[in-house]
Amino acid sequence: MATREMKPVGLQIPPGKSLISYEEALEVLSREERFMATVYAMNTLLIEKQIYTTEELDFHIRQWAQKQLRRPKHERIGNQSS
Repeated sequence: MATREMKPVGLQIPPGKSLISYEEALEVLSREERFMATVYAMNTLLIEKQIYTTEELDFHIRQWAQKQLRRPKHERIGNQSS
């Protein structure tokens, strides 16, 4: 009996829609955008696979932000002068 490979529901592209290739995405996105896309993809997968919940993610983002806000602005990530 022949079997068909089924893509997980989250990976199906709706009819009439398309996605750029991974290689094209790497080409057209800036370094910061590629990083943001990676974080987005990882968090989406972890939530969809029920590794953690949206609420848990929100909590840890808020916790990390609060820790950063305790630091002087010039010492925070993304605010260093070159």
